Amino acid sequence: MERPLQRWHVDDILNEIRSAEREKRPADLTYKLLPEFSFFDKTIEASLDFEGSTIQGAIYFHNCKIKGDLIFKNVLIYTTLYLDKNTIEGDFVGEGLKLREVFNCIASHFKKNLSLKNAQIRGFLGLNRIFVANDLILDGLIVKNLKSRTGIIKGDIYLENAKIMGNVLIRRAFFEGLGNFKNTEIRGNLNLSGTMFQEIVELSGTIIEGETLTKDFRCENLIAKIEQI
Repeated sequence: MERPLQRWHVDDILNEIRSAEREKRPADLTYKLLPEFSFFDKTIEASLDFEGSTIQGAIYFHNCKIKGDLIFKNVLIYTTLYLDKNTIEGDFVGEGLKLREVFNCIASHFKKNLSLKNAQIRGFLGLNRIFVANDLILDGLIVKNLKSRTGIIKGDIYLENAKIMGNVLIRRAFFEGLGNFKNTEIRGNLNLSGTMFQEIVELSGTIIEGETLTKDFRCENLIAKIEQI
């Protein structure tokens, strides 16, 4: 039986975060029905746990510091998740996340792992200029095209000019668009085993210190100029 959702408003979110900071515990935002919300230029002294919640709109974090984990496990977001120039001091946990529109994460710093394992996204996944101190985990991720009134947003992944200190794990994933990994530095392994791209994959200028694993990997065309260290 599915757990029922409790409807909260933005004031409820803010009150719970303030209580969590005061009590030095994670903010319990789990299994809630939430409206669209945003945080700008804010330091949050607690983990934010949205597990199992539904957000009836978009989520925006701009220039924020989260001194803990950011958890979107099994969350449904009606539109977009946008993270711009943030620092996440814990793990980003997005396992089973469902996004009806794009996930765009730009120039953000993750001090542990970033996981979107088994997530589903319509439109592109943007991870340009991110820094991940441990692993980037995209196993089982599905990114499909988004049809809108103005046209089609391709189901692409952009991991350009990024730096990943651990492994990049993209095993058994599916992308209806292309993969752009240009000028990214990966200190561990790049594992694309069992993954399918319906368009091109570009690895020009990519630096990989570990192994590149491609068993059963498929794409329309591979453009690769990899510097293997």
